[in-house]
Amino acid sequence: MKRLCAAVTLALLAISGCSTGNNTGSLGGGGGTTTTGQLYVATNTSILRFNNALAVTGNVAPVATITGTATTLSSPGHLLVDTTSNRLFVANPGASSVLIYESASTVNGNAAPTRTISGAATLLAVPHDLALDTTNNVLYVADGANILVFQSASTVNGNTPPVHNISMGFAVGAILVDVLNNRLYVADTSVNTIDRLEGANIQDGPAVIAGSISGTATLLAHPQGLALDTAGRLIVSNGAGPSITIYASPATANGNVAPVASISGPATQMAGPDQIVLNPNTNSGEVNVADHLAGSILVFSNLAAANGNAAPSRSISGAQTGLVVNGVNGIALDSTR
Repeated sequence: MKRLCAAVTLALLAISGCSTGNNTGSLGGGGGTTTTGQLYVATNTSILRFNNALAVTGNVAPVATITGTATTLSSPGHLLVDTTSNRLFVANPGASSVLIYESASTVNGNAAPTRTISGAATLLAVPHDLALDTTNNVLYVADGANILVFQSASTVNGNTPPVHNISMGFAVGAILVDVLNNRLYVADTSVNTIDRLEGANIQDGPAVIAGSISGTATLLAHPQGLALDTAGRLIVSNGAGPSITIYASPATANGNVAPVASISGPATQMAGPDQIVLNPNTNSGEVNVADHLAGSILVFSNLAAANGNAAPSRSISGAQTGLVVNGVNGIALDSTR
């Protein structure tokens, strides 16, 4: 879809091909180009892509729908996008696989994945969540009670065994890698705990847990999504809350630690928040929430100040969106395109 450009330069831009989907640059003034972003959403049978992801709201149709037999999509779960490489990773539990799409912002229709990690050697059974260490080119896959670690994330393909198998001893709800500090956060939905693993890329076998956020004061309730904001705070979506809880200093937090903020209440419109992703272009924090039970995407701005019964600043829902109740399973944001 062509972006409406300034009237004074319309003729020139028509020649050069001003386009929403391929713009890059910085947000804000100074004459820079505004990035519009691409938002990917996993439904029960497809991956939807929405243009203008940094502003889209309402009953808006996706610009692309990846679906069909060639995709091998089978109850896709959480998503992950490598913005530098325009690469989309899909946890695909129904087929015990992880799918990778190159040039993700151009994919549409019944498109086969570029690469597929699957087969007995991979140990994949029900992959649910994904985390990427771009520095070491390592892909982490939460699969049941294990976190499988694959080297060469940019090229891995086929029946490739993981280089590490981290055993957590519980069904992992979500994972998050802090690349800078080589640290892994792991959500235990069964006992409402967030575990912290140091030395993530050398962990193997039974997990060595350095600390855990756990207890009634934490307000954790079936944690499903994890993110770190620019202030280093841990953001958690709680499916059974439903709520978003925020924790300061997660690198040292341990025990029955209360959140510094909690977003919950009827104004939030949350029913069953699942995977979350932050917009890296906002210093105050903006979180995009895939709400499985509500069948919508909810966006909360200014996490630095948000607390209590706060309404979302934007939401994507309605018949044209392709989102349905019990059918929003994962989300990924590319804020650079």
